[in-house]
Amino acid sequence: MTHGALNKPLQRPVLSSQKNKKRTLKLFLLLTAVVFLCFAVVGIASRTTTTRTLEQRSQKLAKLVVNVVHPQKVPSTIPIQLPGETKAFIEAPIYAQTSGYLKKWYFDIGTKIKAGEVLAEIDTPEMDQQLAQSRATLKRAQAQLDLSEATYKRYQDLFNRKVVSSQDLDNQAGDYRVKQATVNASQADVNRLEALEGFKQIRAPFDGIITVRSTDVGTYVPLGSGTQLFRIAQISPLRVYVNIPQMFSQFVKEGTSADLILPEFPGRKFSAHITTTAGVIDPTSRTLLTELQVSNDSGELFPGAYGQVLLKLKADTKTVVVPSNTLLFRADGTTAGVVRPDGKVEIRKIVIGRDLGSTLEITEGLTENDMVIVNPSDGLEAGQWVIPRKKEKAKPIAKR
Repeated sequence: MTHGALNKPLQRPVLSSQKNKKRTLKLFLLLTAVVFLCFAVVGIASRTTTTRTLEQRSQKLAKLVVNVVHPQKVPSTIPIQLPGETKAFIEAPIYAQTSGYLKKWYFDIGTKIKAGEVLAEIDTPEMDQQLAQSRATLKRAQAQLDLSEATYKRYQDLFNRKVVSSQDLDNQAGDYRVKQATVNASQADVNRLEALEGFKQIRAPFDGIITVRSTDVGTYVPLGSGTQLFRIAQISPLRVYVNIPQMFSQFVKEGTSADLILPEFPGRKFSAHITTTAGVIDPTSRTLLTELQVSNDSGELFPGAYGQVLLKLKADTKTVVVPSNTLLFRADGTTAGVVRPDGKVEIRKIVIGRDLGSTLEITEGLTENDMVIVNPSDGLEAGQWVIPRKKEKAKPIAKR
């Protein structure tokens, strides 16, 4: 009993110590689990953040940087510069209308003259003799007519008194009519020769200047030879001719203003306006021949000069222009790449109005607010993310 009683108090501390150890172990395991769980949570969060960052960087690197431009509205007035040529308002060669020798000329090249002024005189001795002979023939025919008329009146009186027969009266009446016809023919011949005599004086047909004198004193001038004696030009106003490309022909209107620029007058512009057109497109050059007029009261502008004509054509203001290197050619037609506000690409169909060289006129599909991709790649697809980089706006219609 004593031995058993002595051992009982010794068993309690051992059991208490074992319980403490188990409790400590559980606490350690719990703390270890918590630590591992914390590490796992931190690791997962770190990997998620890293993944998102990498994704964002990848998306950013995957975006294509593109140059974009805003279409520009076509101005109401299209300036177009084209080569032109000045010509006299009226220009005519002067020929002789009678044969003879040039007796005298009064004006040389560059002289301003008035309509009706005598330019030169022709000596026509042969025609003078013909005219004198024709006048003499007329006088003889007139004398014969006077005699025939008197005889005819006498026969009428005799016929009334029944002295001559009606046959004799008819014969005399016929002779009288023949003499009248002879006088008329002689008079016509005299008139013709007198008209030719009037052409001995060569006169100016209109106001202008003499641009050519191709004869001199003593030169024989045969009638109908086609020999030009003078050439006269009216230079106020001047006509200006220009060939306008077919693409602009619909805007050419009578009265449209323009400026004439000549190299011999640097810094100066001469006002002109469209007066008429040929009304047809030249099938060879595909241009419309257009005539303008420019005032030349001072006479400082010369016919036959080469210059530049700056036209101010009225255009359709509903269209826009873009650079020609914005086009995309796809199976469904002509398109352009447009960057939407969200950064995605839209492949948009467009309608080209006119090809202006470095720029294109677009009638449908684009507005001034669109961002159109310049030099788009063939692999550009709709919905693709891009980074737009703006360039200068499309230039308006260039001068030509």
